[in-house]
Amino acid sequence: MFGLLLLAYAVNAMDRMVFPVLLVEVRAEYRFGIEAAGLQATVFALGMGLAGLPAGRIQRLFGRKCTIVFGTLVFSAATVLTTVSVGFADMLVWRVLSGVGEALQLAAIITVASSTFSARRGVAVGSINMAFAAGSVIGPAVGSGLLESYGTWRAPMLAFGTFGIVLSLAIVVFVSPRLTEADATAGFTSHVGGAGSLLSRNPLTLAVITALFGLVDFSFIGLYATYLREELHYGSGTAGLVVGLSGLAAFASPFGGHLVDRMSPRVLIPVLNLGVAACGCALFLVPGTTAWQAVFSFLFGLAASSGVYVAAVGYLVKSVDEKGVGRVAGLFVTCVYVAASVAGLLFSSLVAAAGWTAAAMVQIVGLSVLGAVLGLCLRPELFSKIDNTKD
Repeated sequence: MFGLLLLAYAVNAMDRMVFPVLLVEVRAEYRFGIEAAGLQATVFALGMGLAGLPAGRIQRLFGRKCTIVFGTLVFSAATVLTTVSVGFADMLVWRVLSGVGEALQLAAIITVASSTFSARRGVAVGSINMAFAAGSVIGPAVGSGLLESYGTWRAPMLAFGTFGIVLSLAIVVFVSPRLTEADATAGFTSHVGGAGSLLSRNPLTLAVITALFGLVDFSFIGLYATYLREELHYGSGTAGLVVGLSGLAAFASPFGGHLVDRMSPRVLIPVLNLGVAACGCALFLVPGTTAWQAVFSFLFGLAASSGVYVAAVGYLVKSVDEKGVGRVAGLFVTCVYVAASVAGLLFSSLVAAAGWTAAAMVQIVGLSVLGAVLGLCLRPELFSKIDNTKD
């Protein structure tokens, strides 16, 4: 049943990773400038950010299963409606609405994973991101194939949106509330400690680190394919392959979650952020060959998707007590995706003003280094720990 939830989340990744690859065709048809295109590529994150914190309350009112089903339906319908956009404004609405649906889905799945598999929360959260990895690989590959076969960017969007609607109906039929509504405090494994408020030191510090990561990662997700195609003159197929490798790296997310379960946040978060910064330098300072870009695209995904992303949500869940898990899942979604919603616009504006290399050094490298520094401010002794005394 949990696998079916992960499959539904993988559909989100298909659209997230294929839309930037299709952006050249979308720009040509609608005559968007690079700033407008960058906004369209990442504005879904605004919807996610706005819906993140309310998602926690919606789960309490209607249950996690209903929240997941409704979120999947909203996301999928908005993906389909993107294909009938008349211009910039209505396309923007559908992209934002798709983010609202994804926020509801993701926050509820994080809560399900943290509550059902409370003894290995890091690994459980990592499995969610591994589902994103599957969609990241499938999305650009299948999307590029559908683009070439049908000659329109609408084909992959329609295919992925329809698949999401089918999966939402499958969840209604096959997923039991015994899984989705599980209470971590009722099981044999529970946690003790952790902050009782989201305004405490560790949750707040992690919230800032998460927001910085949103600005870094989604500038890469939203515009790296455009950099490959327009600056390095890659074809759509080659660009899709190279971009897909960054998503492929997220298959290591369960291992990243294992590190979260074993290592101090004051060590792991700085190391991972510095890894992202180093890969950003390699990709944009030394463009190199296709093989070079492929290798460092993969390593970027390893440090970012399997690393910082998993560490941020894993440590946020551990930074609060048992009652705060649902709320902190929503806080994570809000922090990473409010920042991500402007990441593409900020990065494309920097590109227009100073070029690709300078923009990457400021937004990707610089903000990653800042995240590493903030990681040193965390207090590991204040995180929750497994209660081994419970019978």
